[in-house]
Amino acid sequence: MLTARETWVHDAHWEELAQVRCPTLVVRGLDGELGRAEAQEMVRVLPAGRYAEIPEAGHYLHYDQPTAWRAAVEPFLAEIRTTAP
Repeated sequence: MLTARETWVHDAHWEELAQVRCPTLVVRGLDGELGRAEAQEMVRVLPAGRYAEIPEAGHYLHYDQPTAWRAAVEPFLAEIRTTAP
């Protein structure tokens, strides 16, 4: 599995990201591998991107800090549900 992912894991996919038109929340665990600058660049590239950070969490932040993860995600989902056509 690790060998298979090596072909794409280091590709940035910025052009594809810029084509995502739906509201998108980028949630980053502060202890994860994704750096703040890269996550914020993702949000800048996304046409309707937002950003949230979860302290004391890594890549699996919804397992590491489920309450904080829900506190970030649920308001975002509620907002887009009320503004969806």
